[in-house]
Amino acid sequence: MIGEEEVLRALRDIAGRHDPVPDDVLAAARASIGWRDPDAALAELTADSARERLVAVRGGGSPRLLSFFGGSLTIDVQATTRAGAVEVVGTVSPAVPARIVLESPTGSHVTDVDDEGRFRFQGVVAASVRLRCEPADGAPVHTEWVLL
Repeated sequence: MIGEEEVLRALRDIAGRHDPVPDDVLAAARASIGWRDPDAALAELTADSARERLVAVRGGGSPRLLSFFGGSLTIDVQATTRAGAVEVVGTVSPAVPARIVLESPTGSHVTDVDDEGRFRFQGVVAASVRLRCEPADGAPVHTEWVLL
């Protein structure tokens, strides 16, 4: 009689040969381990203009507006796709001295928040991303992952 473990092992072997996990998914999973920060607060997505649109237009250039709230910070973001790349402009409120890191499976971008709480990233690859706000005084805040 074949045991349960042997059946599971055979199924994993078949699935691995006929439908392997894509390399970019494996790379993202491995990279996510390095992105863990148990002391960080999670900023949850509280508003997303893409959810409110009746019809989505692929690459239409209209900005997507996102709002996140976590810890004591609100992070508002406008993401606009132009010529295959995404421009991300945002604000942190209250305006605090901080570093902002945009993380994705394809890499990270880093910038500082200006005196009015604003930040900007250009040339971002459309992918799953999250923002990490690292205030000079206080615990870091990570947004949820969103697909741009």
